[in-house]
Amino acid sequence: MKKLVLACCAILGLGACMALGGWAAGGQLYGSYYNGTLHPVSESIRDASDFLGSRLRYHAWWADGAWHSGWFDDGLDDWIDHTVDQAVDDALNDFDTDWVDDWLDTRHQAINSFDLPKASLDTIHDLELTLKSGKGRNFVIDNGTDYGLEGSFSVISSEYGNGKWELEVVANSDDVTLTLPDSISSYDDIEITSRLDASVDIAIPLHASKIDLYAESGSIDADLLSAPEMELTVCDGLLYAYLNGKPEDYHIEGKTNYGLATLNNEELVGPSSGISRYDNRKSVHNPANELEIHVTGGGTAELYTTE
Repeated sequence: MKKLVLACCAILGLGACMALGGWAAGGQLYGSYYNGTLHPVSESIRDASDFLGSRLRYHAWWADGAWHSGWFDDGLDDWIDHTVDQAVDDALNDFDTDWVDDWLDTRHQAINSFDLPKASLDTIHDLELTLKSGKGRNFVIDNGTDYGLEGSFSVISSEYGNGKWELEVVANSDDVTLTLPDSISSYDDIEITSRLDASVDIAIPLHASKIDLYAESGSIDADLLSAPEMELTVCDGLLYAYLNGKPEDYHIEGKTNYGLATLNNEELVGPSSGISRYDNRKSVHNPANELEIHVTGGGTAELYTTE
């Protein structure tokens, strides 16, 4: 088999050398046969060039009372445009964009309802939330995939800067749900204020380096608070919360001028005990957490520990 291949290559090489020799001596290289005649390569190339040039050259012509120009006649141009447009339309029709439309509608509704923080979720470290209601409406703080507000409300202000989101919102004719992303396990600082008889139900555990809650003529019901430093303030309102850990984990300072603060059903400060200031620093050694309780007016702070 190898000998046959070598013989074929030798014959092909010999033919090529003879063709080149004849061409050098003034002959022609014949490369195609048509119309009953063997045509030289140079003639075949020239004919092909003339054919393409006559059909692909940029030219102008008069038709339908106006001058036209281009590489192709109008009919071929129209056919190419129609074919391309049809192919693109078919591809777009086959592509399912319903999920994109649904996502955009949801996001636009949220953006139209209130100003979302103009930042990715992981860059928001501090929350300052002020929740108001002149009609005793309820706020619920829950978790979800993103920040959000649902219900009947009016946003007084919504500002973001240096990792802090400040939101002030008023509940109108219905209850309002404020959603915090469950992908964020803890914040640096959380501050929540209830005003104007607003009832705030914190239905999720809050974890942060510092937590400040203010129930000013409103109420706050917290599921679980977990932070090394907490400040709880009540003024003519009600604060009910569970604290992570046990009483021995906290250095507790309590102050009141009239209201009541209890821990595990034991009165720390208030009218029944006759104590207006409380400090357990001497009885608790090496506390892991700092807790300050301020009660003024007719406010009540009712606290429980998980252990």
